[in-house]
Amino acid sequence: MRLTPVLKRQHIGFMFKKHWAVQGKRVPIDSHIEDYLKAKGIKVEDALEYVNGKPQEHEKLDIVGPFEQPLARDETHPEYKQRPCYTLRNTNVLLEGISQAQVLTKTVIAEGRLPPKIEELAKLPAPTTIHENIKKAILSANVFDCEQKKLPKIKDEARPAYNFPRILGITDRRRNQILTNKLLQLVEKSNDTEVTQSKYVVNDVESQTVFDKEQDLIKFHEISNILVTSNKPVQHDTEKDIPFVEIPDLYPVKYTITMPPEHFYEESSKYPFRPTVSLRHPHTAWLHYNSTEVSNLFETPVTPQQVLGRSLTHAFTVASAYAKQLHGEDVKDLLEPIYLNCIQTDGQSFHFGVLELNTLNVDGSEGPKNVWYCKNNMKLYDSSRYFSGRPVLENYNNKVYGYINAFYNS
Repeated sequence: MRLTPVLKRQHIGFMFKKHWAVQGKRVPIDSHIEDYLKAKGIKVEDALEYVNGKPQEHEKLDIVGPFEQPLARDETHPEYKQRPCYTLRNTNVLLEGISQAQVLTKTVIAEGRLPPKIEELAKLPAPTTIHENIKKAILSANVFDCEQKKLPKIKDEARPAYNFPRILGITDRRRNQILTNKLLQLVEKSNDTEVTQSKYVVNDVESQTVFDKEQDLIKFHEISNILVTSNKPVQHDTEKDIPFVEIPDLYPVKYTITMPPEHFYEESSKYPFRPTVSLRHPHTAWLHYNSTEVSNLFETPVTPQQVLGRSLTHAFTVASAYAKQLHGEDVKDLLEPIYLNCIQTDGQSFHFGVLELNTLNVDGSEGPKNVWYCKNNMKLYDSSRYFSGRPVLENYNNKVYGYINAFYNS
């Protein structure tokens, strides 16, 4: 004979079944809410009659929520424009890179050349302590920082399906932010108080320029990771009798390729400082190239020529927005050129450029042209990492600081 356990009163299964049987036969309590609603003149409808009866039209209620519902992105939107605007943003690159940027901005290029004043200032020696602090800044950005986030997946072309372990470390955005701010801080420390007080340094400011090119509306929307402004415009003595890279012919590719058309846009340009600010004149724009944020529209790898094109379009955006603030939206040829310094870096390689803005009439390739003086691919160092448990910096290049300091003092 099999012995079974004794069923006690507090058996949880038995108690739950009895409780469910009682609760399932509960009778609704009359709360007299219907009388209260009728007393206030509010009509009460039977739910069954409403469901089973004929459909009735009721007024649409504006339900108060945590935020207003966004407007539909269609032709009824107040910002909708019939004419498309080909837009280039800071996270996108041009298909043809620097060549396409030349066509869009009507610019000729002086490769490997910068204005003579910058070349002279770049040759001035800097104290040894400055270079030691720069080495510490490089290690701080690449080795010593405490950020631990998932880095991009490692891919092997020979084994595309193999999943490597995910690596935690410092993101490229964080590295560039730390390095450029520390470099600019060291430049300010090494200069006189009069020079530093005549400049503003702002981070992550937006600039926008809208212009026509051969019956197409084009917009550049850029973000300067660091923008240095001064109390007077930048002036450079440039050389005229030097070889220039003329504006190329992109046929059969059109200059608006990889620039998606948009119908929701503002037709005015934007410069981040008001005209009433005394230190509003653009001096030097710093641009970060973060490989995890900047990409092609068609998911192909970004090429070096496309990276160089970002510098030219970025400098043109800031300079043209400033020019339109001074002379109005319809300005074409400028009486005096506007100069802007531009530095782009991925945390290791630096690209230096100076834009001479002469015209905003970018139709064709005849007449006045803009000039881009540049010196590219200057490595600050070869490697910054842990080696055998020690932080190591290999092949530091002290010439890069010379050009950064020359740009700040130009």
